[in-house]
Amino acid sequence: MSARSVVLIALSLFVFCLAPCAVAGSLFKVPEPKLIYRGTAPGVSAGAVVIRKSSEFDQAIAPLDPGFGAERPDLSKRTVIRVVGRARDNSCRETVIVGAETKNFSATIRLEERVPEQGCQCAPMANPPRAWLIEVARIVRKARVKVTDVVVPCDEALQGANPSELVQVFQGSWDHEPGSEIITDEGAFRTLLTQLSLGDRGPKVDFSTHRIVVVTARPRQNGCRKSTVVETSLASSEEAVFTLEESYPGKGQLCSAIFLPPKVFLYRVPVSVTRARTVTRELR
Repeated sequence: MSARSVVLIALSLFVFCLAPCAVAGSLFKVPEPKLIYRGTAPGVSAGAVVIRKSSEFDQAIAPLDPGFGAERPDLSKRTVIRVVGRARDNSCRETVIVGAETKNFSATIRLEERVPEQGCQCAPMANPPRAWLIEVARIVRKARVKVTDVVVPCDEALQGANPSELVQVFQGSWDHEPGSEIITDEGAFRTLLTQLSLGDRGPKVDFSTHRIVVVTARPRQNGCRKSTVVETSLASSEEAVFTLEESYPGKGQLCSAIFLPPKVFLYRVPVSVTRARTVTRELR
């Protein structure tokens, strides 16, 4: 083979590779981790879950409070990681996400578990663990959580305590009219727990410092209907606002013909709350 032939072959291979190689090169521009949700995960164990399928995503977001109300990520292009911290057993306990990074097929999420030093006058209360959803590159298949325990001085811990936090303490269903109501004493709360068939298994509430708000969604006429609290807030020290998302099946979607009672959510709120308002938005 002549030198001229070798050069021509080399040039043709170079030209042939220009387009595909440029595309392949772009695949290695890995997107930075992106936080797409911050909230709590009542009853969920600490750790990280890698989500690569729609069914896995639905299962992972089910226990989140508030519910996931943002645009769903495209799992054909991205992977999502659900990260859950430790349970918080007093008003001063907090978990903070301080970093997330990816390398090849793995992701590392760094958390700080901030614990008040001994002797702090922190109110004992069972607050659910913090939770986050992080969107990362599609190639990520594994995730680990690196936790650093940080002891926080009392003055700083008490300053960071959040007595105004709205905490979901129960989620279920019952036959009741949609809306919200406030439970202000132990007797009314016991009656509510009996109606919900909870009895002594219900959450513990100190009515000298907190109240319970009962949020009831709309009835569900088929197996595809979902009701989710996607946002909670205090409009003022006296008014709590709960945003409900009522999801209806799309046109042509096959759903089981079954009537389901309304979803009910119990929230622990500060004792200053005297009004509760429900805002409903429809998703069709």
